[in-house]
Amino acid sequence: MRQDNRADDSFLRDLYAAYHGSLLRYVMKVGGIDSQAAEDLVQETFLRAWRHSATLRESAGRVRPWLLRVARNLVIDASRARNARPVETHCQPVDAAGVTDSAEQVVEARCLAFALAELSPVHREILVHLHCLDRSIGDTARSMGIPLGTVKSRNHYALRELRRALTRHGIH
Repeated sequence: MRQDNRADDSFLRDLYAAYHGSLLRYVMKVGGIDSQAAEDLVQETFLRAWRHSATLRESAGRVRPWLLRVARNLVIDASRARNARPVETHCQPVDAAGVTDSAEQVVEARCLAFALAELSPVHREILVHLHCLDRSIGDTARSMGIPLGTVKSRNHYALRELRRALTRHGIH
């Protein structure tokens, strides 16, 4: 048994030395693949030769055609495997910090709309002028035709009522 293993190892070293270069060029040419992929297929070819070394030693004249046939079959199998899978793309990973989840904002906006609808029209109008349209107290007073103090007072009470309504709707 040990003698057979030594003979197999010696036989495989001789095969490798004699056929590695030409087999590698053949696989690259037939497969149209890079040297690393071709080297993998050549290694698999020699692994199969090692498994069948007893048979190959007996038919010394037919070793090269056997190696070429095995290599060609491996190239075909590799090509079929590549074609059976979807094409691999190399995309950059999505930056999780760049993607915002707007679901919470939508819920808050809906709650704010319901809370605003509960306010009196006068309070709602003051809040819209001051906080939605971003007008100053003076501009709001002029556009509504009321004194500055009234705008300030209505804003104070409108904000207090809005906070209560938002709390009822679950926004703190």
